[in-house]
Amino acid sequence: MPDGRKLAYTMIGEGKPVVYFHGTASSRLEVLLLRELAFADNSNLQLIGVDRPGYGLSSYKPRKSLRDFNGDVNSLADHLGFDRFSVLGWSGGGAFALAYHAFNPKRVTRSVIVGAPSLPFDVSTAHDMPLARYIMKIPYAGEVAMRQLSRELLKAKGDPEAFLGTRQGKQLLHGCSKTDLAFFNNSEWVKLMYDSMAEAFRQGNAGVKAVVEEHQLFVKPWTLPFDAIGKGQLWIWHGAEDRTCRVSNAYMIARLVPSAELEIFESAGHFVMFENLVKLGKILDC
Repeated sequence: MPDGRKLAYTMIGEGKPVVYFHGTASSRLEVLLLRELAFADNSNLQLIGVDRPGYGLSSYKPRKSLRDFNGDVNSLADHLGFDRFSVLGWSGGGAFALAYHAFNPKRVTRSVIVGAPSLPFDVSTAHDMPLARYIMKIPYAGEVAMRQLSRELLKAKGDPEAFLGTRQGKQLLHGCSKTDLAFFNNSEWVKLMYDSMAEAFRQGNAGVKAVVEEHQLFVKPWTLPFDAIGKGQLWIWHGAEDRTCRVSNAYMIARLVPSAELEIFESAGHFVMFENLVKLGKILDC
């Protein structure tokens, strides 16, 4: 980076560039969950997962607003030679993807945000578990809890089953809908998800600070120029049974960006994106 920091990214596939904004408490490796999308026989997409500051291999830097990450994305796009590209954001990453699109509409061909929070995020429903609520309402207590989560992730030493058997792992499962829980029958998918979460805390306390910091940003109101997003540029996806981020968030974002295409998937949860990769590919490849 121009200021001497490191910005880490992972690229898969070949074709039209799509910058992927990973979920909060995750990392660039989350993009590997989309391998089927990148390597399908008729795929024409190159997906680029980027570690936000403090996660994975990206140097930590405090962020006071959602737009603070936009400069990093622009620097990466310039480095890779991308003038225009699509944007895809899942969960907490959806808020950052939306912020990027709103402030950089001339660089974004189209964007899809999935299971994303609307701000200020309703703390009472966060992840359907106390951990996220502590992070948002009582940052110090949340930081202590997040350190424990990071320790358990790293202590499992690559064994997702060992982590899921811990108190922290059981809390994460508790926040999943019935359809989300079905994904945990796929050992390969679970390993990729675990690896991405463990990578988030590679730098130890920097990763913890990044998670707490992002949750603090989520309880602030939107300050985005939504009018800059043109018709046919933004898709909002959400699972009706999402317990991590309630479906009401999608409706609120849609009201703020009336030009967006809103699609609610009945009987789907927070992992709705991974159940609809073919449809997602068609949107991003246009």
